[in-house]
Amino acid sequence: MMKLIINGRFLSQQPTGVQNYAAGIVKALLKLGMEMEIVCPPGTIAHPAIPTKYIGYFSGFIWEQFFLPIYMCAQKGALLLNLCNSAPLFIRWQIVTIHDLAFEEKNNWFNPVFKWWYKFLIPKICKRAKLIITVSEFSKNKIIEKYGISESKIILAPPGIPEFKFKNDFHDYGNYILLTGANNHRKNAGSIIEKLEMLKEKGFTLVVLGGNSKIFRSIPIQNNDSLIYLNPVSFSEYCSLVKNAKALIYPSIYEGFGIPVLESLCLGTPVIASDIPVFKENFGTLPIYFKPGEPGSFAKALDALSGKKISAADIEFLKNKFNFDISAHLISDSIKTIL
Repeated sequence: MMKLIINGRFLSQQPTGVQNYAAGIVKALLKLGMEMEIVCPPGTIAHPAIPTKYIGYFSGFIWEQFFLPIYMCAQKGALLLNLCNSAPLFIRWQIVTIHDLAFEEKNNWFNPVFKWWYKFLIPKICKRAKLIITVSEFSKNKIIEKYGISESKIILAPPGIPEFKFKNDFHDYGNYILLTGANNHRKNAGSIIEKLEMLKEKGFTLVVLGGNSKIFRSIPIQNNDSLIYLNPVSFSEYCSLVKNAKALIYPSIYEGFGIPVLESLCLGTPVIASDIPVFKENFGTLPIYFKPGEPGSFAKALDALSGKKISAADIEFLKNKFNFDISAHLISDSIKTIL
């Protein structure tokens, strides 16, 4: 049986939704007893639940495009599993995971160099890969439409729910609403920050989480006593912030899935989300929807928070629908048809 090697570059990156997806899938594959080798750049901090092997030199792009392929060439036809959008350009015996095609949109969401590289790389690795994994029907259809990929080549394996951890000495910010993705233009956080006065009038403080990724163009953050800006936070603090919030606002313009929406709903926290197809595909009527760009629509969504509850039955439904073990089984079965 051929060897399965997992591209562990994600272990060297700041964990966001994509990296957490990769870790969840890898841990679920390990639970299935799959024989695999997880290789990562030198200097990567070891993950307690993921055994790794350090190979090559450097990290990031250079490691993935040069040292990882060199290692693969010595493995006599081993299959490479990539779980975080990117993959080596010149390897054919591999599976790639594409979470979304936001970089193909006509916008200024991304750094121009990053956007150019992905527009060059992603179509090529999709066409050369043995299989493509994606996380929603929305993303699957986009890949088919944009690149002409056969539907039979695409596996739908959505994310699951992580093991939530909570901060013991969590600081309670009172009657607050949580907003994530402040420095990512497609998350559309700026449109909510502009509505601070509306939130204040309704008695809410806005707690904002943002990242410092060089991929994204930054947005200005206003100074306002109704705004609390936190960055960075640990996973346990993030879970505590979500669980204790009156709601999560997720105004994203474009998503492949919407992991924070899933996490919030499963923690019993109501979600106010932008009215885009992928959220309705994944979460149905559980979020409160509003139309970005329509202040009246957002005001109505805020009013709808009163009495909004996420039931135990709703949470159980989501846990059964989105499960890393189920997705790992789908990936494992597909890998066995190749190996």
